[in-house]
Amino acid sequence: MKRSQLNEKNKKKYCWDFKHLFANNESWKKALSEFNKFAEQLLTLKGKLNNINNFKKYLTISKQIAMLGSKLVQYLHYGDLDQTNLELQQLSSLFTTQQSKLAEKLAWIQPEIKKIGFSTIKNWIANDSSLTEYHHDMEVFFKFEKFILNEHDETLLSKVSKSRNAVSGLYDTLVYADKEKTMFNYQNKEQELTQTLYLNILENSDPIKDQQLRVDVTKKFYEDIKNKKHSLAQVYESIIKIAIEEIKIRNNDKEKDKSKHLTTLEYSLLGDDVPLVLYENLVKTGQKHAILVEQFYNLKHQFFKFKKFYGSDTNLKMSTLPTKKISVEEGIMAVKKILNILGDEYLQQLNLALLPGRIDYYEDTNKRTGAYSTGGNGVEPIILMNWDDTLNSLNTLAHELGHSVHTLFVEKYQKYPNTDYPIILAEVASTVNEHLVFDYLYNNATNKQDRIYLLQTHIETVIGTFFRQIQFAEFEWEAHKLMEKETPLNADILADLFEKIANKYGQKALDKYDEKVKGYSWPRISHFFHSPYYVYKYATSITVSYKLYEDVKNGKKENLLNFLKAGGSKYPLDILKDAGVDLTQIDVYNPLLNNLQKMINQLATLITNKDN
Repeated sequence: MKRSQLNEKNKKKYCWDFKHLFANNESWKKALSEFNKFAEQLLTLKGKLNNINNFKKYLTISKQIAMLGSKLVQYLHYGDLDQTNLELQQLSSLFTTQQSKLAEKLAWIQPEIKKIGFSTIKNWIANDSSLTEYHHDMEVFFKFEKFILNEHDETLLSKVSKSRNAVSGLYDTLVYADKEKTMFNYQNKEQELTQTLYLNILENSDPIKDQQLRVDVTKKFYEDIKNKKHSLAQVYESIIKIAIEEIKIRNNDKEKDKSKHLTTLEYSLLGDDVPLVLYENLVKTGQKHAILVEQFYNLKHQFFKFKKFYGSDTNLKMSTLPTKKISVEEGIMAVKKILNILGDEYLQQLNLALLPGRIDYYEDTNKRTGAYSTGGNGVEPIILMNWDDTLNSLNTLAHELGHSVHTLFVEKYQKYPNTDYPIILAEVASTVNEHLVFDYLYNNATNKQDRIYLLQTHIETVIGTFFRQIQFAEFEWEAHKLMEKETPLNADILADLFEKIANKYGQKALDKYDEKVKGYSWPRISHFFHSPYYVYKYATSITVSYKLYEDVKNGKKENLLNFLKAGGSKYPLDILKDAGVDLTQIDVYNPLLNNLQKMINQLATLITNKDN
């Protein structure tokens, strides 16, 4: 069913409703202008923040700005329901412009807080209970103390930030806006080669007869990227240069010993207080246990009886998606039943996340694809879905509800600014739910083919979220290291680096179409361009989720609940330790690795045992 086909009664039940935020676009615009009012109020405190009363006024106004920003952004998500809506696109542009102006006007604040000093602010917090929630926030702020410049330089950087950051926008222009329409002949019909068609061919074409077809469609799919390889390599090189330049500009201690200067990776880990050894251990673990990926690929190789097994064959399904259709209501009931194991307190928050107006379920012509959950800072979490009546939609709903429930727990148990939990923890709750959904579906599967499908898809999710993200993390780390050594990058250097690293993570189990042809698939990973050093967080999150999932199975659901309630009140690794997970220990990966090995063994038994 399409969203636009719903009657008014069902629209209230299954569609977003943000009227509690703003009645219409005009009221949104009016609220946007309040940023100027807040900026003017803060300007009256300039040069006076060293007085505790003025500092408290600054914190109050900053909170108001954050809360207003959350409301304004939430409303803008209406644009995802119709990506052709030009008025909402204009509102989004207005918001971006206003944020840029606000940052420029308030560039004096960080240098002034730095001048007050952490010892003074700690003393204020210790003697004023109304400031208690700000202790960790200030602790994080002063970790970056040496990188905060004077007011003049901070204002200057703020003024040029728009042009300096424009280079990442070039990626979207090249890959999306300037993408050439590609046609491909499939099933005797000339069709546009969309992502959907491409995946359909890779997953569902005839394993033997269509092997060359999959090779051809893969080459065609990446043709546009390959044609822009030099431009994309230059864009990526520029993004890394800007990151290196930013640290050099902000490294205002004038140390001559460059060995004491932080690398781009170390700088990115600083805010979360993540030690470099954690990143190193993650990469080592991924490389050491990539034999599991090879085992899975070898199973597929044997199952389909290939002479050669190419990368374009790895998406083939060993069994078809169960045909039983699942309605939205059936999906909601199933999720409640599955997550009942987490207890009454969890279910209370789950019911809040499922209230009418908070989830937009049905797909539509110009609606954004995929799914997400967002919210916080006083704004209720919302979910975007594109329900297709399959098990995949059920799994997606459980995943996104994990995010929403996490947000609701934090809003209930923490106060601003600790209601904003860090990204490194964001995928934990959602993937715990995925593991629980898999268990339920697998244990209730009535036939062998359904069990094969469920095992294969869950194994692929774990491999994609753990090993593949570690592979990406190592690639961008090595690319940044080359630039930090002032080694120029180009399309071929990056292609060779990507292939060399991919071979450490199971790719050597695959045959190449042509040994002489380079692969230029790496620019498809948008995180490299928009959020460097982000992808490793997917791998750590699923690692943590397997540990907490095992705790739940062993009757220790309080570890998960304590994690959900902590928000951003401490450094991420401290929050995890309180929940019984120590990411700095190498054995923390054992629950994930053991479960993956178990699933691969189960799959091997199913596909080789005809009587099973």
